[in-house]
Amino acid sequence: MAVSIVAGVDFGTRSVRVSVVDSGRGPLGAGTAAYPLHRRADDPGHASQRHADHMAALCDATARALAAARVDGRRVEAIAVATT
Repeated sequence: MAVSIVAGVDFGTRSVRVSVVDSGRGPLGAGTAAYPLHRRADDPGHASQRHADHMAALCDATARALAAARVDGRRVEAIAVATT
């Protein structure tokens, strides 16, 4: 059976979490990075996020997960992404 390294990505309201998993051995490492939730002083019910913040946090969390897993990113064969 071939072993695959995959990454799972979960974007939440204020952070992104990345897990690196080996299909044979299970979880290898994880990383998390926060991003801001932008509010407006004149509208307390308003909240927004920025794509650039998401992408910067994704890069950071992925680097942390790969370092924790001790895996070269070129070995990741698939990625699954969930957003809320």
